Amino acid sequence: MKQRTLTNGSKAGKKGQAPVKTTLRILASLFLLTIGYESMVGAFHLLNLPSDRAVYEGTAVLLLLVVLLPLMLFRVWRSS
Repeated sequence: MKQRTLTNGSKAGKKGQAPVKTTLRILASLFLLTIGYESMVGAFHLLNLPSDRAVYEGTAVLLLLVVLLPLMLFRVWRSS
């Protein structure tokens, strides 16, 4: 009797494992998002301090996060 093998038609590979490149991109994205989250928490802490300088620093950190984090994530996912 012949044995039939079932295939799921995915591009992940024969054993169902994700390619190494995709796994590294996911890990890099998680790392960047974690760093961004921690920076955001620090920026909100600065915004709650009573000094004007701390408010300006917190605002600057938030603005940098808004600009740099998406650019870094774009670079991770577009690199060959």
